[in-house]
Order: sequence, then C-alpha cells, then structure tokens
Amino acid sequence: MTDSNGEHADFPEDDGRRRVLGYAGLAALLGSGGAGSWYVSRREDTGNGDSEGYVSTPGDDEGVVDAPEGIPAIVERYAPDLYFGALEKWYPTDPRPYVVETDDGSVVDGFAALEEYSAAFREAGAPPAPTVFYNVVEAAAGIDAVQYWLYFAFDQFTVNFHWHDWELLQVFVDRQTGEPLLLSASAHSRKSPNNEFLDPAIPEGSRPGILSEVGSHSSASEVNELVPSFERLPTADLTSDVTNDVIDVSSSLRGPFAYGLPRDEGARLPFVLPELDGVPLYEHPSLSIDRADLIDERVTVGSWRGLPTPPADLPLREPGLVLAHPDSAIATDEADATYVLEPLASLQDVIDDFVGPQLSFEFAIPGFVEDAIASHITSVGIPWEQERFTDPLADVTDPRHRRRIDGAEPAGLRNRLVGRVRQLRSGVDGALDGISDGARDAVADVASVSLYAPPVELAARLASDDPTAVVTRGGSFGYLHVESGPHLLVVNGPGIAPLAERFVHEGGLVRAGDDGELTVVATEDAGWIRGEARETTGVSRVRVIEDYAGVVYDGEPVESDRFAVAVHREGRYTVEVVDRDGRLGAYRVTPDSFDDDGNAIRAGIRTGKLSLTRTLRDELDELYVLAETLAGADADETTDTAETTDTADSDTDRDRTGDTQDSVLDRLRRAVSLADEAVTAAENGDEGTTDERLSSVVSVLWDVRETLVDEGQGGYDDEAVAAIEPKVGAGIDRANVARDADL
Repeated sequence: MTDSNGEHADFPEDDGRRRVLGYAGLAALLGSGGAGSWYVSRREDTGNGDSEGYVSTPGDDEGVVDAPEGIPAIVERYAPDLYFGALEKWYPTDPRPYVVETDDGSVVDGFAALEEYSAAFREAGAPPAPTVFYNVVEAAAGIDAVQYWLYFAFDQFTVNFHWHDWELLQVFVDRQTGEPLLLSASAHSRKSPNNEFLDPAIPEGSRPGILSEVGSHSSASEVNELVPSFERLPTADLTSDVTNDVIDVSSSLRGPFAYGLPRDEGARLPFVLPELDGVPLYEHPSLSIDRADLIDERVTVGSWRGLPTPPADLPLREPGLVLAHPDSAIATDEADATYVLEPLASLQDVIDDFVGPQLSFEFAIPGFVEDAIASHITSVGIPWEQERFTDPLADVTDPRHRRRIDGAEPAGLRNRLVGRVRQLRSGVDGALDGISDGARDAVADVASVSLYAPPVELAARLASDDPTAVVTRGGSFGYLHVESGPHLLVVNGPGIAPLAERFVHEGGLVRAGDDGELTVVATEDAGWIRGEARETTGVSRVRVIEDYAGVVYDGEPVESDRFAVAVHREGRYTVEVVDRDGRLGAYRVTPDSFDDDGNAIRAGIRTGKLSLTRTLRDELDELYVLAETLAGADADETTDTAETTDTADSDTDRDRTGDTQDSVLDRLRRAVSLADEAVTAAENGDEGTTDERLSSVVSVLWDVRETLVDEGQGGYDDEAVAAIEPKVGAGIDRANVARDADL
C-alpha cells in the first residue's frame, strides 16, 4: 500500500497476528474441495518498525504450489450474487472514472461521481461498469477473510445521504478445507450490528447472496439458496438469514440483534431529498442531475416537520435488478447483468481520497422549546484506511461469532442499546397496559388511546460524541459499541412529534425508555406536557403514564430542570417527577389541561406528600367514574357520597356474599372522600392526619379489591373486574408511596 507520495503507508503493528494477503500471490485450492494453500504477503520486519516492501512466505500448509496470475480460486468461489430493490438508483461500480487531480492528490470527486454516473445510467438504461473489488486478509490462525468491497457513487437514505458509499461482505474461510465459517454483511453504520451467518451451507454450484437496502446499501446475507428475500426469523420453509444472538428488545419483543432493512420485511420506509446549501441536489447550480436520478418520489417526503401525520401511502419495497459473477449459476437466466471482479489493490495507487461536501438531514430535539437541528452521517471512508481492512474481525459484531473465529469476545460487543418504538393513537384496538382482550370492550367507553406499530419506519439518533442515526426495523432499533457515560437518544420521523431522553450507559445491554419501549405521537395529535422546575427543586427524571396505554415516557429531561414530552391530547396521564434530591412528585394531565397551542405547562414543579396525595385523589375520582360506568344505568341511583365517620368500618365488616355494585361504589366514594381529607390536611401541614387518612384509603381499597376477586365479584362481570381491579391496585400503591413521602 502506498500513500500519495509513493511511499509505503503505515501498517498496524500486530503483524505477527494478522497479515495482508497478496492478490497475485494466491494459489488455487488444490483439486475440487481439497485442502489448498496460498502465498501470504506480509510486511518484512526490519527490526526498526519500517515497512521495506513485501516478502513472500508460504502459508501454514505443506505442499505449497506456485501461485497463478489472476483472481484466486477462493475469491471467485464465494463472489456473491447481488440482489437490489426495484427503486435502487446506485449500483456497485468502478470509482476510477471519477478521479480528478487536485492539490491534495488524485481524488474521487463526489460531484463528478454523482453526475457522471447518473448520466451514464440514463444513457445506457443499465448500471454502468458493475464492479466488485476483493481483498483477502488473515483473520486468525488458519482462517482467512475474503472481503468483497462494493463502491456506490451516492447514498440516499431516510436518515442521511453522502457521497461515496463503501459496503462490505466478508466470507471467513477455513484455509485447510476452503469451507466458509462465517458471513458478515455490513450494516448501515459502525454503531449498528452487522447481519451475520455462522457456518453457512454453500454447496458447489451456489454462492452467497447479498440483499442490498435501497439507497443506503446496507446489506444482509442471503443463504436460502435462490430465494432472494430476507428472513429475520425462520419460517416453515426457509431458515433465518442471520444467526445473530436473540435478545429481549423490550418486555414483549424478542429478536436477533441484527440490522434491517435489507428488504422484504413489510416495512414502509420514507426517504428524504438530499440538499446542499439549502437547495435540493437536482436543483443545485453545480450539478446537472435530474429529479429522476434520485430515489422515486413515491417514497420520498419533502419535509419531516411539514407533515401532520406519517405518510400512509408509501409503497412496499419490491425486488429489482440482480447482478452476478459471470461464473454464477444465475448469471445466464436470472441475473440482469454480471460484474467485474477486481483486486482492491488496483485502486490504491490511483486514488488518494474520496471527497465531497457534507450533506445534512432534518431532525429535531424536543426541549422546553422544540429545537430543530441538522446533522449528518459521513461515509465510512477509504477502505484501505479502515480498521477492518487489515483486521477483519473488527467488523464482526456478534460475540458468539467472534468467539468462533479467534476465541475472543471484546467487551464492546456487549455494550448495546436497544428499544422499540410504538405510536399512541386514538382508539382501543391497539395495545393496552394490563388490560386483557376480554376487558377491552369493558374500557372502550373510558379509554381513548392505545399503542400501535408505527405506519412507517422512524429514525433513532444517538447524539453523543459521535452522533449516529439508524432506522427502526418493525419499530425496533439497536446500537453496538455504545460508550460508557451519558447519552441523548432522539426518535423522529416524518409526521411525528420528536421524542428525546437522556440516559447513562454503564456497559452491557441497556433498554431505552420504559423497559425498551418508547412512544411517539403524530404531529397533529401531539399535546406537549411541559414542566418548569428551575425555581423549585428541579427535575432529574420524568415518567408519564397514560391511564390505559401505560407508560409512554420514562427518562431524564433533555434540558436541566425542565422538560417537554409529546403525548396524545385525547389521553389521560399521570406525570411523575423526581427532583434533584430524589423526592417523588406527581400531577395529572387530562384533555382539558392543554391550551389552544397544545401545551400543558406546569410551572414550579413540586414534589413530596402533598403532590402525591393530590394525584391520588384525582386518580380515585376517575376510578370511581370507571366503576360507575361499568356498573350500568342502575349505578346512577346510588346514594350520595358517604359520611367520613364510620362507613369504612361498617363496609369492612359486611358479609362479602352480599356485596353489590352499589357497595363497591360506596367504598370507592369513601376512598375519594378520605383522599380529599388527606389533601386538606397536607395543605395545612398536618402530616399526622394526612398519613392517617392515606392509611384509611389503603384499607378501603383493599376491601374493594377483595370484593372484586371474591366469588360474587361485587356484582361485576369478569371483563369489568379485569378493567377495574388493576386501577384499584395502582391506587393502593400510590397511597402507600404518598404516606411514606416527606411533607
């Protein structure tokens, strides 16, 4: 390898462990399927750390034969079939036609690559100069990585776009047998897990397939022979295309820790138009490309912030062109074109850099006042300057796969962040927290919102020292190599009110939000719960619970001592806050809390017993309404609120077999009255009376609970009990917490 001055560039210091294999110095495998050897090129050790050229050294096997000129047989054997989406605009090509001479050397210019590639594609009606580059590297003792590098002139995706896109497939091969041990297909970014497959079965006559994501070209290996679809989980007829370890993304979702979206998973993906200097690229004065040279308008949104709801009419992705090695079994009948296979070394002496101005994509971070920002993800850079070029194991992201190759398991492979995003929408057909399917009808008249899968994939951005954005797959996302320390996670997308939370990663597996669950709302449905506590005791954590959908936010506020959380305006919420001293407080937000601008602002956030007791009183009020609604029309004829003297004792002594809906409602009225008295006592600073009334609330609610679970169920049917009983339990918990809190 040489630098721009013709001198040998520096190589990694661990030459004894890993060697760069020569291209022409490789021998064909001996026989068909027999053990083979190839010469290994390595840096000669001069004793002073200088690189003084290469010396040819035989491999570990005996009987080394002379290496023929041309492409090594092992490279041709596993050269992949390439499957692209129907809307793809950029295919693997040769970057050398786009080299320009500058003061900084011979560089591939982004403007030239995009413009000239697009013009050539338009003229020919087919991908210009399909090319795949190869490199072979020793990965571990007796194991080599055959690398297939693919250059794309441009990357246009939903979270980023950039000039020059290099993607990589690595086939780890047993040098003795020539059998593949591991496939590793590069994902969208180095913070994302790759799509990997351990011990693939690739019999003679077949070869690995690569499924490429439209626009971004993130890849997944295709091992189901001639079936060009991606199977994240096995089906009755097909194996999974990944063997990445399965993890609990959230309390209700398990899946392989691998990256999507390489097609065929049923997800709708919105693309964004690339801009430079505030002008769409197809209108930029320095370019002469057409709108048709970019991703199809049918899947493109002009502005995330300009949409009231996520787009619902995006077409699903469909398979498109297929490129194959000329010797592939599909080259004649199924492939649309064949590619040229060339050594990556052929580029190193003629290209010094890949250049182009940074492009941005739209994002927003919600604070007390929402902040719109622009950010970018740059390309991965020059292949031969990347760590994985000489250390292929640096690109293996699954711990078990890494152990299989060299017995190691770097700690960074376990430092992960995962989560799943769901959308809060009107209606009760979605997920409800603690509400069984049988109880769904029972709460239909009182519940207003529930959780649904988002209609389009969204973007998650980890804004730390090295900001990285990924796209969800079925609403889920994952990050790898997350550094220990504080981070800001932002979720955004077209037609979605942005969500943000801070968290501290302490190593291992961290689940975002509430046990891996994050909730977003459409922009048109969003009401902003905003809290201001800079003049009181501050805010260190916020938790928002919808009465029936459950926890919709749980995290540290984005700004110091104030927060902004987007929720659905039709929901009913309890907002729990923890102040700087670790004290808990809470308050209620209902549809009536939002002003004409969609804000529910609470200034001077308070914590402690009074705050919690007021919230308990409000929650019990609504619990009574629920129980009354489920009791039917006859409940309207029940007596007025009971006196606060001896009712609780008489209710406690009542024979449970005689309990009716009226008796349940009487007790709930009693609990509301006691909570009201507790609020008054707390406002007067009477801690003793407050705690006494809260204890009585707990006692009365236990009576209600026992009535509901007894044989007679207080006259309620099973569905009604399933709707009421969890709320009673939550009231008991709230009363206990309030009683134990400081005044």
